[in-house]
Amino acid sequence: MPSPAPLAATLAAFALLFALPAGAARMVVLKGGDAPRLETALAALRERASMPLEVVPLPADVRAAGGSPPLAVDRGTVVVALGPLASDYAMRSPPAPHVVHCLAGADALRAGLPAVPSEAPAVEQAAWLAKLVPGARTVAFLFDPAHSTRRVEALAAAFQAAGFKTLLRPVSSPAALPAALESIAGRAEALVALPDATVYTRESSRGILLFSYRKGIPLIGPNTAWVAMGALYAIDWDYREVGAACARLAYREAGLGEAPPALRPRVSVNKRSAEHFGIAWDEALLRTVDVRHE
Repeated sequence: MPSPAPLAATLAAFALLFALPAGAARMVVLKGGDAPRLETALAALRERASMPLEVVPLPADVRAAGGSPPLAVDRGTVVVALGPLASDYAMRSPPAPHVVHCLAGADALRAGLPAVPSEAPAVEQAAWLAKLVPGARTVAFLFDPAHSTRRVEALAAAFQAAGFKTLLRPVSSPAALPAALESIAGRAEALVALPDATVYTRESSRGILLFSYRKGIPLIGPNTAWVAMGALYAIDWDYREVGAACARLAYREAGLGEAPPALRPRVSVNKRSAEHFGIAWDEALLRTVDVRHE
């Protein structure tokens, strides 16, 4: 059960939003965390918003609650659920007239709701792995089961459909990470990361990259910053583009504009890491990526 004080604060914040005058279009951003990618997307949302914008943080102890208060009560409000946790929270809430899932959770995507996915489409991720690590047959995923189970299951299903075998290793705390890594040694030809605040942190980066190099298992980074540190490659969004696209989706939901064009993921590669793992990329392939780290 969530503790009373943060839950009361959240309900009070929603109550204030409900008290705003109805009729005029406004945007309520339900913010599911303070990760850099969410902050960047939010900054772009603010820049593109020509309607009043309110931000409601989602307290950590409310995220796991079984039920949620209504997100909006008048038809002039567009709720932007920012981040997978906020997206999942919105899916548990009584339906609001207009909700956009920005960096959406798996449930919103399965439901076909207005959304920008949290990660690049899994089918594209699997296709890039086949091109950039042609020897990979078994792929490992490390994840915190409290927050990432549905996301990693959807990702693994897409890789299986593309012909890969998958190893899913839960990491419920930083202390569980070394054992999870050792369990994939000699069994996987690639370790595919997804944004997970328990597994892929600044503190864990050195140990994960050292494991990758020592065991000969290329790391597919959770974002482009990891590629600069030594991950083989990463497929990631431009989060300013994400924020702009979510603003456009919000305008469409409010009847004020059209949907944005489809986003294209950005691919960055590390050529030195490729050499370490004995992977040779020809120029034709490298011309299809966005960033090269030499």
